[in-house]
Amino acid sequence: MTEWILKNKKADVEKLEQELGLSKPVCRVLANRGVTEPQQACEYLHPHEAELINASLLKNAEQAAETVLRYIRENRRIRIIGDYDVDGVMATFLLYKVLHVLGASADYRIPDRITDGYGMNMRMVEEAERDDIALLLTCDNGIAAAEPIAKAKEAGIAVVVTDHHEIPSRKEGEKVVYELPPADVIVNPKQPGDAYPQSGICGAMVAYKVVSLLLEKADFIDEKEKEELLSELLVPVAFATVCDVMELTGENRAVVAKGLKKAKECNIPGVRALLAAYELEDKDLTAYHAGFLLGPCFNAAGRLDTALLGLELLLCENEAEAHTRASYLKELNDIRKQMTQTATEQAIVLAEQKLAKEDVQVLVLYLPDCHESLAGIVAGRIREKFYRPTIVLTKGETCAKGSGRSIDGYSMFEKLSEQKEMFLAFGGHPMAAGMSLEEKDIPVLEERLNRAAGLTEEQLTPKLYLDAVLGFSEITEDLMDELALLEPFGNGNPKPVFAFSGVRLRGMRRIGKDGSSLRLQLTDAQGTSLTGLYFRDADGMEEYICKEFGASVVTELYRGRGEVRLTLAFSPSMDEYQGRKYPQIIIENYKKYVVS
Repeated sequence: MTEWILKNKKADVEKLEQELGLSKPVCRVLANRGVTEPQQACEYLHPHEAELINASLLKNAEQAAETVLRYIRENRRIRIIGDYDVDGVMATFLLYKVLHVLGASADYRIPDRITDGYGMNMRMVEEAERDDIALLLTCDNGIAAAEPIAKAKEAGIAVVVTDHHEIPSRKEGEKVVYELPPADVIVNPKQPGDAYPQSGICGAMVAYKVVSLLLEKADFIDEKEKEELLSELLVPVAFATVCDVMELTGENRAVVAKGLKKAKECNIPGVRALLAAYELEDKDLTAYHAGFLLGPCFNAAGRLDTALLGLELLLCENEAEAHTRASYLKELNDIRKQMTQTATEQAIVLAEQKLAKEDVQVLVLYLPDCHESLAGIVAGRIREKFYRPTIVLTKGETCAKGSGRSIDGYSMFEKLSEQKEMFLAFGGHPMAAGMSLEEKDIPVLEERLNRAAGLTEEQLTPKLYLDAVLGFSEITEDLMDELALLEPFGNGNPKPVFAFSGVRLRGMRRIGKDGSSLRLQLTDAQGTSLTGLYFRDADGMEEYICKEFGASVVTELYRGRGEVRLTLAFSPSMDEYQGRKYPQIIIENYKKYVVS
C-alpha cells in the first residue's frame, strides 16, 4: 500500500503570498520545493530567463572544441557516433548541424538497436578506418567503449568522447578505481575532477556545451548566426533532457523552459511537422508533450525501424517531406504503444506468479516473444505497478537481452556491477540499466540479485508526496494559471499533488478505447461537485471499492445511484467544452475515508 506523506516544509508562506501576489496553495507548493524567499521564487517562476552555466566549466570541453575545430580547419573527415534513443538522436542532430554550418567534412552513424547494440563498436571503427575518417566524435556514448576506442587509436583515428553515463569502475579494497577509455579527449560531467555545478545533464546537453564553445572559437561565421543557432538548438536539448528523465532543476529546468518555448517557432521543419501531427501547433508545450507524445516518436523509430528516421526528420528541410516523415513516426509510435500494452499484460501475469509463491525483492521477468526494444518500457511499467526493481529480458538472436528499472534506494548499475561476470555486456545508471547474457544464466541472475538485494519493507513501500489539502471550490482558472508558472514538471520538479478527505463518489463509468480508465462524479465535503479522471488502473480501483464497500455498491455506482466516501490524491486540471472551462481532477491515488 502506498504511504501518503504531506510535505508541509517550514516556510513563511504568508510572506510569499504577499510578496508574489500568488495564492496560498501555489505558495505552499513553492515552499515544498525549497523555494522560500521572494527573490528565489522570482527566479524559479521565470526559468526561461535564467542564464545558462558557462560551458568552459565542464572539464575538457574547451579542449574538445579546440580539437574538433582543428580538424574542421584542416578539412579532415569527422564522423559522429550517436545513439538510438531520443537523447542520442538529439545530440547527433545538434553536433551534425553545427559541424555542417561550420563547413566540416562530417557525417554520422547511429548504431542499430538490435544488430549493433548500444554505443560505438568494433565494426564502426573498422568502417571508419576504411572510410579514411580522421576523428570520431561520440555523443551519449563512448565512456564504456574502451576496446573500440583503443582500436581506433591504433588505426591512427583521433577520438573525442562526449557522454554523460556513469564511468566504468572497479573496487580495489575500499578504493574505487575509475576506468576511463583511451580517448584523446573525454567530456563527461561524471568523470573524476569535473567541477561542473550540475553533473546530472543529458548527453545532448554535454554535446551542446561543446558546440557552444566550438561556435565561440570559430571566427569565420557571423555572431548573430551563432546566437540564433544556439537558441534553436535548445529545442532538441529540451526534448532530450525530458526524455532522458534528467532532474528538472537548475540549468536543466532553464533549458527545458527555453527549448519548449522556442519549439513552435524554431527553424527545424521536422519539429514543427511533428507538432502538427499531434495538433500542438497552437498549444503551449509542456514537458508532458515532450516526454509522452513527441519524444517517444523518436524512440519508436529506433525500436521498430531505425533511429535514422528520427534524425532524418530533424535534418529534413522540405516542409511537405517533413510532414510525411512526421506522420510515419507517429504511426510507428502508435504501433509501439499497442505492442507495449500486450507485453506489459504478459509481464504482469509473470510478476504476480512470482510474488505469490516467493519472497521476491527484485523481479527478473523473461518474455522471449517481447520485442527486445520494448523491454525497458515494460520494466518501467512493472516497476510502477509492483514497486520492485524490475528487469525484463527478451530472446535476442544469440542471447537474452533486456533492460531494468529501479526504485529509490537500489542502485541497479551498482548491483549489476557486482554480478558483471555474468553479462556479455551491461551499462546504465542507478535507476536504469541495459544488459545481455546467456539465456541459461537468467535464473542464476535472479537468484543472486534477490539474495543480495537487502531492501527493507520501508524501501519497498512506494511514497506519494502531497503538497497541500485543496478543496474543489479552490480549483479555478486563476489557480491553474498560477500552477502553470511552476512548469516544466518532471523528475526533480514533480507536478503538484493535492489531497482532500471525505469526497463522495456518486457515479462512475469506464472510458477509453479499451475501458481501462474511469470517469468519476465527485462531491467534496463542502458540496462542490466536479469530474474526476483516473487513468492508472480501472480494474484495480473497481476491485478496491468492491473489497471495501461490496460488489452491490460497485454495480450501483456504475448506474449513477451509489455513494462511497474516499480520500483522494489528485492534480487539478481544467476541461474545455464549447468554449467554456470546467474544473476537474486527475486522480493519482485513493483510499477509504476514515472518520478520525
